[in-house]
Amino acid sequence: MKIGILGGTFDPPHIGHLNISLEAIKKFHLNKVIWLITKKNPLKKSFSLVEVNTRIELCKKIIKKNNNKIKVRYIEEETGSNFLLDNINHIIKKSPDHDYYFIMGADSFVNFNKWKKYDEILKKVSLIIINRPEFSMKSLNSIAAKKLEKYKSLDFNLKHNEHRWYFLS
Repeated sequence: MKIGILGGTFDPPHIGHLNISLEAIKKFHLNKVIWLITKKNPLKKSFSLVEVNTRIELCKKIIKKNNNKIKVRYIEEETGSNFLLDNINHIIKKSPDHDYYFIMGADSFVNFNKWKKYDEILKKVSLIIINRPEFSMKSLNSIAAKKLEKYKSLDFNLKHNEHRWYFLS
């Protein structure tokens, strides 16, 4: 099974989250996408003004017509962490036989090198970077893009023994 993970605060959730999830499902033939909600972005100082339970309910409303392909999850109470690596390790431990893809915007990839053990993340999941026009050049020239250059792939259908990162424009 091929599973995408779209992580974030979803503050607020919007149609763009749905659209990039559906695009990833289509282009990568994903069986489903998990919206992995975090209470707080570890790279930001401020907390969300909207409670996490409210954001979860708002996400469920947005995916209502697509809830057979998109699921909403909040697992930080199980993992005790809001770091992506800790949470994907938890997901993979529960279902290790699947192929996982982390979906992120090009704006997030610009600062991916600041994420906790970002290079370890690519050992666990492949990355799908969704272009945001104002960030395409910054993301493709980012520290992470340069350090992870050998893992970049242009072929969405190629089976790799290693995890890859893909840039969707």
